Amino acid sequence: MNTFPSIFNDVIGPIMRGPSSSHCAAATRIGLLARALMGGDIESVRVEFDKNGSLAMTHDSQGSDMGLCGGLLGFDISDERLVRYRQEIQKAGIRIEFRIDSYGDLHPNTYRLSLQNAKEQHRMVALSTGGGMLEIVEIDGHGLSIMGDRYETLVFFEKNDAATAARVSEILDREYAIEVLSHPGKEKDFIRISSPHPVDGKLAAAFENESVVVKILPPVLPILTPEETNLPFVTCGQMLSYNEKHKLDLARLAINYESARGAVSPEDIIDRMIAIVRTIKKSVQAGLAGTRYRDRILGCQSSLYHQKRQSGQLIDVGVLNRVILYV
Repeated sequence: MNTFPSIFNDVIGPIMRGPSSSHCAAATRIGLLARALMGGDIESVRVEFDKNGSLAMTHDSQGSDMGLCGGLLGFDISDERLVRYRQEIQKAGIRIEFRIDSYGDLHPNTYRLSLQNAKEQHRMVALSTGGGMLEIVEIDGHGLSIMGDRYETLVFFEKNDAATAARVSEILDREYAIEVLSHPGKEKDFIRISSPHPVDGKLAAAFENESVVVKILPPVLPILTPEETNLPFVTCGQMLSYNEKHKLDLARLAINYESARGAVSPEDIIDRMIAIVRTIKKSVQAGLAGTRYRDRILGCQSSLYHQKRQSGQLIDVGVLNRVILYV
């Protein structure tokens, strides 16, 4: 499946608790997917970072611990409780162990998670690929690619049980793309069903009294990837050619593109952007008022700008005010 950039996924940074989208936002989303893999029931987690990667020395100071723990707790990337992640993870009774060793990871932002509760355990390997984006590259030793932009249904069953795979295909009436993942060294195989919509609940009901386990990993990105996309343009040259006929401004071109990319209405695109601008305005106002956090590398900087502007040392060109008038 070909995937194209999404404005809300890839271009406009996520509304999140800082300092780093690649550390904080991606880690939170990885934690959310790990939580879903465990059905929301997590007792202990071992987190492993390669000593030669970027996370070995920065996972605490740059907010990876905060984001990951928040996701394991079910917090969104903008949840104000993230700053209290140590107290919250302790209150939830989840034991977290961090290990740094040599794992030979090729990607510098690799998360190795071992998750456990009284009934089951799973392993997940995930990458933070920049700007809050992520990729799950392994679950229980099975290689795969989950980007967080679709509903992922995993049906775990006994190894080499072809009958189960056939039943799943029959229940879903072949409406979904089904991938059977098998690993020679693992006791369990699983079927992966990737879809822009939740799989019908009859799948879980069909295996309710059997040893088959169904896990649903909901999307964590703002814009999902549909089965097919019919984009008005992909390259800048195509956009210019498209606009020779339509005569649209850049904002409307962006709306048309993102609407087609995510199969959502133009009205939804506009509402999402308005919400982002309002959040930016609120954040700027809070920064100008002055904030203090113990986990910040630098102290408050925005209040110094505010003081200089009030004293006439800076010229207020009113750019932000003009933007906010439209919201």
